[in-house]
Amino acid sequence: MPDSFEVDTAAVSQAERSDYWRACVCDHFVPLAVEPVAGQLRGRVAGSMLAETGLRRIRATRHRFERRSKDVRSGDPEVLQVLMVDLGQARMEQDGRTAALSPGDITLYDSSRPFRVETSGDFQFTIGLLPKRLLPLSNELLVTRTARARSSADGVGGALGALMSSLATGRASASDPTQQTALQHALVSMYVAFMSDGELSGSPPSVHLGLAKTFIAQHLGDPALSPADIANACGISLSYLHRLFASDGVTVAGYVREQRLQRAYRDLTTSPLDERIQTVSSRWGIPEPAHFSRLFKGRFEMTPGEARNAARGTRMSR
Repeated sequence: MPDSFEVDTAAVSQAERSDYWRACVCDHFVPLAVEPVAGQLRGRVAGSMLAETGLRRIRATRHRFERRSKDVRSGDPEVLQVLMVDLGQARMEQDGRTAALSPGDITLYDSSRPFRVETSGDFQFTIGLLPKRLLPLSNELLVTRTARARSSADGVGGALGALMSSLATGRASASDPTQQTALQHALVSMYVAFMSDGELSGSPPSVHLGLAKTFIAQHLGDPALSPADIANACGISLSYLHRLFASDGVTVAGYVREQRLQRAYRDLTTSPLDERIQTVSSRWGIPEPAHFSRLFKGRFEMTPGEARNAARGTRMSR
């Protein structure tokens, strides 16, 4: 899988191990206090990126991990983390709740607020780190979903757990950016369904909705892409296509626009700094500069140039 990595405390001497491990955990997750608990420290993290989503598998001896207020203030990647317990027992605390976790359990936690995780012994977690801006859910709702233990034995939890495990181990890898985006869409849809917990409207995405979103991801660069094109490609009627997206809480046009803007935002903040803004917007199906600028500012509360300048400052400060 592209951009994959693996770090292991066995690669360094015992004297260097603690500092090396703490730096690795903070680099590949979020900045936080990493406290091995007694005994000889052993730890391994392996992972990769799927479009903008980080996938990690961490295995180590007993630990406490705590993201404190000062860690949040020093830098927040604004990711929702989904943790599945593969081995061991753990406790997750966030937003005034505590979840007791056993193998097969899944829980959510948010990088924007303090949290604490403590294991009772050796453990292995599979963790997904999804940018919150990709989720069509309010922060107020996210606060109510953290630190709650759910099972991955069946239902949406089972589907989410199986997909996370496959992606983290490379069994469902994808080298093509379009395929990665389609898989990320699947993760986003499963996250939303997983968080619904009987309180949000809608249901897990249908096969047709998934096909439609995959087709859209493959044709975002075509400015002429229309709902009729999408319906024809999926073998469904135009009215049924609109109903599918309405059940997901969006319009077809709104979904296409959001995906184009998300791709443009990613490219503006990660691509070479001398690439023209119009080149980026045209790549994602919005070739008219003034129209793109209006849409972008309406979505992200900054102009495309401001987004690029902010990214340039971040890169130069590293």
